[in-house]
Amino acid sequence: MEGKQYSECQIQNFEDSKVAVTEKDPIMRIKQPGDEIQEGMHGCEEKTISKTKSWSTGFLVNMESTVAEIDCVSIGVSSNDIDLSVLHPDSSSLPIMDKSSLSEADDEESELHTWKKLGFEPTLPICLKFEDVTYKVPVKGEKTPDANKYILHGITGLVHPGEVLALMGPSGGGKTTLLNLLSGRIKLDSGTITYNNQPYSKSLKWRIGFVLQDDVAFPHLTVKETLTYAALLRLPNTLTMQQKKERATYVISELGLERCQNTVIGGTFFRGISGGERKRVCIANEILLNPSLLLLDEPTSGLDSTTALQIVKMLRNIARSGKTVVTTIHQPSSRLFSKFDKLILLGKGSSLYFGKASDAMLYFSSMGCSPLIAMNPAEFLIDLANGNIKDKSVPSDLEDKFFPRNNSLDMKHGELSQVDVHEYLVEAYAVKEAKLGKTKLIKPLLIDAEPWMKARSSTMEWGATWWDQFSILFRRGLKERRHEYFSCIRITQVFSTAIVMGLLWWRSDASSPKGLQDQATIWLLFFISVFWAFFPMFTAIFTFPQERVMLAKERSVGMYRLSAYLLARMTSDLPLDLILPLVFLVIVYLMAGLKSTFTAFSLTMLTVFLSVVAAQGLGLTIGAAFMDVKKASTLASVIIMTSMLSGGFFIQKVPVFMSWVRYISFTYHTYRLLLKIHYGCSTGLDAESGSSCKSPFKGLRLDWDGMEVGTMVALTVGYRILAYAFLRRMKLMTIN
Repeated sequence: MEGKQYSECQIQNFEDSKVAVTEKDPIMRIKQPGDEIQEGMHGCEEKTISKTKSWSTGFLVNMESTVAEIDCVSIGVSSNDIDLSVLHPDSSSLPIMDKSSLSEADDEESELHTWKKLGFEPTLPICLKFEDVTYKVPVKGEKTPDANKYILHGITGLVHPGEVLALMGPSGGGKTTLLNLLSGRIKLDSGTITYNNQPYSKSLKWRIGFVLQDDVAFPHLTVKETLTYAALLRLPNTLTMQQKKERATYVISELGLERCQNTVIGGTFFRGISGGERKRVCIANEILLNPSLLLLDEPTSGLDSTTALQIVKMLRNIARSGKTVVTTIHQPSSRLFSKFDKLILLGKGSSLYFGKASDAMLYFSSMGCSPLIAMNPAEFLIDLANGNIKDKSVPSDLEDKFFPRNNSLDMKHGELSQVDVHEYLVEAYAVKEAKLGKTKLIKPLLIDAEPWMKARSSTMEWGATWWDQFSILFRRGLKERRHEYFSCIRITQVFSTAIVMGLLWWRSDASSPKGLQDQATIWLLFFISVFWAFFPMFTAIFTFPQERVMLAKERSVGMYRLSAYLLARMTSDLPLDLILPLVFLVIVYLMAGLKSTFTAFSLTMLTVFLSVVAAQGLGLTIGAAFMDVKKASTLASVIIMTSMLSGGFFIQKVPVFMSWVRYISFTYHTYRLLLKIHYGCSTGLDAESGSSCKSPFKGLRLDWDGMEVGTMVALTVGYRILAYAFLRRMKLMTIN
């Protein structure tokens, strides 16, 4: 083997393949064809030699075999590989026989300078270890209170910095549950999960990035706006606004998003960026914070094989920068599968294999289970996880164990049942674990991370001050919701309603005493109060149910305070809420002939605006209480009907035991204020005589009752306080 030298060593039975030598607890990545070993190591007593064997389908696998006691090994090679100093804390002490070229060193120094300029701190290497992880959920409908369903059964694994661990298995195998446990989002039932031999703590929260399976983003924001707002909110206060924006730009460049940075994300009803670009935006959201541990839930779902391969290549590059990457994967292509360093194969919540991804095929082949036809390795493994043994050789142990009892088993056409195959694979892996020993199988690196964690927890409580959070969320809210407020449907609805009302009350002279005596003219004011109660309330009901996932996601990572979010949400709605009512009143005023003075118009506008914000507050409260559009709409219909009936137009003499309803009805107060503005009285008809008000029109003096206004303001504030309380409860329900 040209270019490699071995001194004082005896190495037997190896083919012409790549060789990797490590110390007692090696950290190796899968070598690709043509790769060579870059690092040389000396003074070792026992070494492990990995050799590559060709598989029938052309898939390369690594086979570990302990060859001999080696007193001294001297290897001189030249290739491109990862920097071992990222992976092993003591690697700097190891002599390197063949150093990188000066140009590569200059590139690394330049990149480091760029990261320092942008405020990127060095990545804390996190070694993730989990042992005997078990998780169960109570079974609903069972009579016994202790009835539980096990989602995970004693899962064990280990992943070092610089490695990509894939959690693979069929749907319902427990992949996402295990990922949530590793992220600390749900509590562990039994077993241990450690990060550099330390349990999960709040200081680790800022070190862990979690990418959801569903792409959660605001559809009307561009890629650059999405990442810029995330950077301004999440990055620490030690960075300036300019540095945060520069970091967002740098991440956009690193993830190849420059071409689409000014394109909107897009949604269900309008086009935006592609699926692969959306996934990269979600990953970029987490990369902004420079996490040490990156967890991803099926990042390739819904993508074609080429785009999925690009995503996984990007994850591998992220890992090579010193980060630990764990991702769930459903059924990858053979090219994509070869990019993983380690693999955990799950089936029905049990572990069927843990080790190098390149050794998985060889492991099952060693027990006598191999494909009989050319097959994608990932497809082969998923079939085994499902208990499907078709087109695969049956292990002799499995045949000897079950086939003599064919008549008593659940057999279909002479084939083993899926339960039999699953049980055999679980037992086989348990035997392997017992033989190798869990301690050796998951022996982690020793990384002193306590100073890093203490420094981080003390310096990053919030990424921005309360005022900065409010101002950023205010600007983001205006940009996002202007499209919703000024959609064609809403504008058409308001304009058409205003024109129809103007035509029905065309020049009705509604402001005169004669107009008051004709009850039909009072309908105009009553309809205005009802319309601007219905319209904003039912619009606001959808707010929190639609933003629930985004709110839970951003709050779970400590992006902002809930009070800053709610106040920014309400404040950014105010200028948008004013425009449509203003246009509506201008049309109705001109067509219906309402009181044509600037004071009357201003007070009418203010009254309608109070009605809008009060109705909106009630809608936000109902939406936050239920977080379900159907339930919230049902309750809102009952409330608005009760408010309308007690509003003073249909019934003036309300029974005493129901009289309290009108005082919490903003429709009632809006209607009374409009009557006082235009007619100088609070009711359309005198309660005793049935005639019009005794002083229906008092010249230019407008009797605008301060008590009514105060009640409306109190209702507006009260509804929003209730909405805040319900959102706090929602936070406790959805975020751990």
